[in-house]
Amino acid sequence: MTKDGNAIREKLKNLDQENVTIVLFGQPGSGKSSLINAICGYQAAPVGVETDTTREPLLVEHGDATFIDLPGYGTKSFPWNEFIEQFHLFKYDMFLCVFSDKLHQGDTELFRQLTAQGKPCIFVRNKTDLIYEEGLSLEESEEAIRRDVSGQLGREDFELVFVCARKDAPSGLDELNDAIIRKMPAARREKYILTAEARTRQQLDAKREAARSYVRRSSTYAAYNGINPIIGVDAAVDLLILYQMYGCIRDAFGITPELIHGSRKVSLRDKAMVLGGMSKEGIKVIIKTLGRKFAARSFLKAVPVVGQAASALLGYQLVRQAGLTYIDACYELARERLLDELDARRDKPVKK
Repeated sequence: MTKDGNAIREKLKNLDQENVTIVLFGQPGSGKSSLINAICGYQAAPVGVETDTTREPLLVEHGDATFIDLPGYGTKSFPWNEFIEQFHLFKYDMFLCVFSDKLHQGDTELFRQLTAQGKPCIFVRNKTDLIYEEGLSLEESEEAIRRDVSGQLGREDFELVFVCARKDAPSGLDELNDAIIRKMPAARREKYILTAEARTRQQLDAKREAARSYVRRSSTYAAYNGINPIIGVDAAVDLLILYQMYGCIRDAFGITPELIHGSRKVSLRDKAMVLGGMSKEGIKVIIKTLGRKFAARSFLKAVPVVGQAASALLGYQLVRQAGLTYIDACYELARERLLDELDARRDKPVKK
């Protein structure tokens, strides 16, 4: 085994459990890398790398999500038991079985083993732009594919999504993202929503709610900081909390300086706030506007027990409000971009 291969195996074994892990499996040429890029919204994975003909998986990290493109399985190189054990399959959160032609026996066998362990798995029929059956409409062809999958599995209770991951004519990605969110384990769902690209208004609204939940959790750190009896340290800690929190919020909504400067509809106040949250100096200005409350908090700290409790509550409220206001500003920027993208999708002719 190569040195790089050992490193990848070790990373798979010890992958941060806080990450959302999504495994893609299927036959060579099914478009797994293109699908990863379509889900991420940019070229995160190299296209044309045939991991199925090698012995190593391809790992693609996107925010707090890790996509894992598996090599071939059910072969002499990787018998079933060896394959599952070496790649620690049962530890991951979500599985996508990607195919662009007929399902193979290996695909259905792996699906059965995963579902037997309670792991969520979605079938993804990629390259729907190439689906053609003489005398059948696209809907009829898709129904025939669904029947074929059902026949191979011997069951009807499975999730099948039809997608096209082409950059110039994407389709079905909204439905796939909804399916992933719906089937994602509850403990991982919020993190996936924050990481995944929002392609619909509903998904963007879900991202805003997930961000608000994240802010509430971050605010508890400010509350603990409020109990800290060392006066003068709390403002520096709050700055660090806000700096990290603002960065996570921007990442979740895909906010960049270019997007802010190019906005035509978002208010100058919101744009200035988002830009200010990009630097520690800017955050100091934000904190300064709350100066009286921060001063009161330092004063309260000097009062034993009751004062520290009040200081903790005040710290929670300050960071929470600062976070929620930042979310609203980032949401408006992301909403403007999404509406422009939706208009472009409607106006763009489909290439064939």
